[in-house]
Parts: sequence; C-alpha cells; structure tokens
Amino acid sequence: MKHTNYILFLFVLTLFQSCAVQQSQTTLLKVENHLKADLDYTQQTLELVQKQQNGDEIHFGNIKQDGTIVFNMNDFNIKALYDSIPLQPQNFFQQFLMNSDCIDRDLFAETPFNQAYAQKFDPIYIKKYGENVAILFPATDEKIFKNNQYYRSNSYDGKELTLGSKFYWFYMDRDISFSDNCIKNPIRTDAGIELSISADIQLKKGWNFIEENLLSTQSYSNADYSTTLPKSIQFSLSNPSAKKVKWYLIQIIKEDRLEAVKKTYEIEPITSAQFESWLPEKVGDYTRTSFQLDKALEQSSSTKNNAFAVFENGDQKMEVAILDGAKNPDDLEMVNFSFAMDEEYKRDDKPGTDATKNEAVTKGEPHHISKEDTEQKTAQVMSLFNDRIVVYAKGSNMTAAQLWETITALDISINN
Repeated sequence: MKHTNYILFLFVLTLFQSCAVQQSQTTLLKVENHLKADLDYTQQTLELVQKQQNGDEIHFGNIKQDGTIVFNMNDFNIKALYDSIPLQPQNFFQQFLMNSDCIDRDLFAETPFNQAYAQKFDPIYIKKYGENVAILFPATDEKIFKNNQYYRSNSYDGKELTLGSKFYWFYMDRDISFSDNCIKNPIRTDAGIELSISADIQLKKGWNFIEENLLSTQSYSNADYSTTLPKSIQFSLSNPSAKKVKWYLIQIIKEDRLEAVKKTYEIEPITSAQFESWLPEKVGDYTRTSFQLDKALEQSSSTKNNAFAVFENGDQKMEVAILDGAKNPDDLEMVNFSFAMDEEYKRDDKPGTDATKNEAVTKGEPHHISKEDTEQKTAQVMSLFNDRIVVYAKGSNMTAAQLWETITALDISINN
C-alpha cells in the first residue's frame, strides 16, 4: 500500500511539473515588432540594460533570437547603494508624479515613505556597440510612446494623447502599501485645468512591475493655441506576462549615428605601450613626475582605457588624461556635445581654422576648447584627436595657450 501511494505521489508530482512547464510556455514574453539590420533580434541576442543611481550599469536580461524576452534582474541593497554616494534618494512621491504641486499637501508631513529607498527603472535600454541604441517599451499601445513628451518635458505641441497604459520596473527596499490621491494645481491657471493622480499598490521588497494608466484627457485652447492634456492617471501593480502588456522595440538613434557608433566600437583599442609613448618622460621643459594607466578619472567617462600623467616645470604643473574612444562611443558623444554646448569654454581650434564652421573637425585635425582663470592662474583644455582620442588637461601657473602648446607637442597620432 505504501509502495502504491509513493507511485501515485510521483505521478501527481510529474503531472504538476508538466502543467507548470506548459503554463510557463504560454506566458513567455514576446516582442511585437522587428527593428532592421543590426538591431534585428533574429540576427543576434539583444542585451537589456539600465543604470543604478551610482552610475553602474546593471543587466536586465535579453531578447532572444526568437523574440522571447528574458528578464534576469538581481536583488541589491538599495540603501547601501545610496549611502555609498553623495546623493539623496529621490522623493518617493515624485516617482509617481505626486510632488509639491499637489493641492493641500503638507510638504513636511511625516509619512511611512520618508525613509524609503526606491528607484524607477524607465525605460529599459537595448545596448549595442557599447551604446544604448533602442528601448524595450511595454505598453498597451505603441502610440503611447509619444505621450512621453508630456511626462518628460511638460511641453505641449497639440498632439493627441493616447489613452492606455505604459509599464516599468520599480525597485523597493521594503514591503509597504501605497495608496494615495493627488489633485495637482492647475496646469493652465487661466482655464482651471487640473490633473488627478491616484495610486493603490501593494509594493513588495525588491522588483515590482508598475502600470501607469492614462484614464482620461482634456482639451485646452486659447486664441491661437490648442493641445490635449492628461486629466486622470492611475498607478497600480501589474505583471509583465499580463495579456494587456505588449512589448515594443523603438530605435532611439538615427541610422547614420548607429553606423558611426558601430565603426567606433569595432576599432582596436590603444595599447598601454602606445599610451606611454604619448606621455614621455620629457615634453619640452616639462618632466613627467607620475604616470598611471586605467585610472578612474573625474571626467564623465565609461572607459578605463586611458592614461594619466603629471608634468612639472618649476612652479608650473600640468595634469593630462588621455582617453581612447574605441569601443566607447558614449564618451565621444559626450565630447561632441561639450564642444557644441559648453559656453564656459573658449573655442580656439587649430590655428587658421574657423571653429564655428568646424573645419578642423571635417579635416580630422586636432581641435579643442579651453577656459582660463587669470586670477587663480589655472587653465583647462579638452581636445579631440583623430575623432577618437580625447585629451583632458589642467594646468596651474599656466595660460590656456601654454597648455595647448604643450599638448600639441605630444606625439598623439594614430592610423585609424
């Protein structure tokens, strides 16, 4: 009899496991659309990534070649993460669009969330060639992606908002119930346009999948302007395998930029020996007093393929960091952005060129921006060689011209 019961137990267990596998297979997450060429998941597995508040990239999972989405997020100590960086956790309510402009809200009132640590991970990026090139967008309708214009920038261009839900991952440091209502102050005071936001979520410690549902919209117009604004938004807990959740791929960089990123990523990085040859023991009247490879630099950079050196000549001191942009297109994008936008720096490209026309850039010649503090007798220079080698330099008791002259004396040249 005992033997028969044991066999029956094994049969039931096997049947249960079989049913569990079938259920798992029916709830597989699948993307709804294809991107082309290098971003076509049928050609290779696509990596899903995001960043924590300390800047560290975390792996979210991947999209397999059959279009299946596999999430694989690890738990982490979010409080310890914030304690390790000079950054206060984001206000809990702001992550649900409930901030200081809620009517009748006491900003200084104690709530169970004052000591909570949480982070919203939105969007989910697809990384290729070392850069975030697309996003995986969970929503009830792909058109909802265009609604982000409102949520991101509070700018309105008159386009219709699509009703429905978007979804995102949310990390919480504790189990807690979140139920709240917020009537936001009129967006357009002359028309009394208000926004109602509500939430009813039983958050658990760790990863939560949140639904943000745009329930209704409202129109606003004046003599020469009209637009559509949110009227009611509701937050709730959801499930990534819910039928209403559709997974869309959306490319966020243009094709020509993608080609440039691919080219940069496929370049062979500079070797340690090459770095050292660019920062010799003597440069003119300056003597190298320290040299270090793969240094964690203060500059906003994801690469550690770099060299750092200090040169001195009497009371003059020059710190030079050389970064290789190969396999790190994000770094080059940041440099190009700095050249285009940083008004604190003086633009003074290769002598004889007009920096406003970017002639030095098109010729592949070294170009730079600089700034100088005559009172403190300090100078800074940022330069780009061969469209991939970035040089940051700081000088004390030096002018920007002297600093740039010394940098150009370095034999920084590459064939590719």
